[in-house]
Amino acid sequence: MRSLLLAAIAATALAPAVQAAEVKAVSLEGNVVEFAVLAVTVPSRLPNYCAVSAVVDKVWAGTAFRSGQPLALNVPCAEYGLIPANAWNDGFTPVNARSLQQSGRGIARLTDAGELVWHHGGLRQYGQWGSVAGYRVLDARMIPVQRS
Repeated sequence: MRSLLLAAIAATALAPAVQAAEVKAVSLEGNVVEFAVLAVTVPSRLPNYCAVSAVVDKVWAGTAFRSGQPLALNVPCAEYGLIPANAWNDGFTPVNARSLQQSGRGIARLTDAGELVWHHGGLRQYGQWGSVAGYRVLDARMIPVQRS
């Protein structure tokens, strides 16, 4: 009887965690938003997470966000980066903190809760921005230019 009671308590305690994991797995594809960056706070020690305050300009995919809605994003950032203005490849990539601070526009793939999603979501294309994963700075002046 005691083991049955303990099993019931354990199952009840784990139920919210399982539900949350299921909801998160369903919403990974859902939201791609383009936004205007209002402010970026860079922590004193890097690599870390930079706090980005923004306002949604365009919703490319998903239903959790609306144009004009404020965003508060935690973006992984560092002092390094091969492409300082871009973090879109499939997998975690920190954004160059200085590029992030100087940017005025961005695009990101987000869960319904506003967390960054670091995969392409099937390589769907979003206009001139192409596929989107994680966070990307959109300012053309921030993208490094190489002589041909």
